[in-house]
Amino acid sequence: MTDEKPRLKNIYKRTLAMDLIKLGNTLSHSMRNRNNRRYQVFVFYEDEKLIEDMLYLAERYRMERKHNTGE
Repeated sequence: MTDEKPRLKNIYKRTLAMDLIKLGNTLSHSMRNRNNRRYQVFVFYEDEKLIEDMLYLAERYRMERKHNTGE
């Protein structure tokens, strides 16, 4: 029996990370961004729910942007 490590997904946008947490996704940890130490990187466990929620939020953000620009 092999013990596989869970896959991790780095999220660099704070608002996306907060929305993913609100949707019930599990934050593994956060860390400083190596390229710009002023920013945090949010690390989530990558599973089917995370991917589905990221797709949902991408569409929601696109619709909000479309609505706000009056297209």
